[in-house]
Amino acid sequence: MALNQIFQSGWEIMNSRLDQTATSSKTSEPTFLDIRDDRVYTFFNINAKETKTFRVYLNASYLGKYYLPSVSCEAMYDASINSRRPGKWVEVIAGEKPSKALSKK
Repeated sequence: MALNQIFQSGWEIMNSRLDQTATSSKTSEPTFLDIRDDRVYTFFNINAKETKTFRVYLNASYLGKYYLPSVSCEAMYDASINSRRPGKWVEVIAGEKPSKALSKK
């Protein structure tokens, strides 16, 4: 499977492989992870009725309201197997803990 996540400018993708920060133990291990300036491609295998969780840690450079683009996931060699999550508006608020800095609007 190939999971594609795009992030708007103003948000920095934290690469734990470079800064050696600890990642959540609740994150599944991908087969391959490709971190770019504005997006993350996560490649993984999954069985029927299995669930996996992949977390991307972000640093919001600026306060404000942003549109978080849709997230897509599809089988690499069979485009008929796919899933999409619609985009949504999120707001970055000062003074909150990083895990609570994003609120649904």
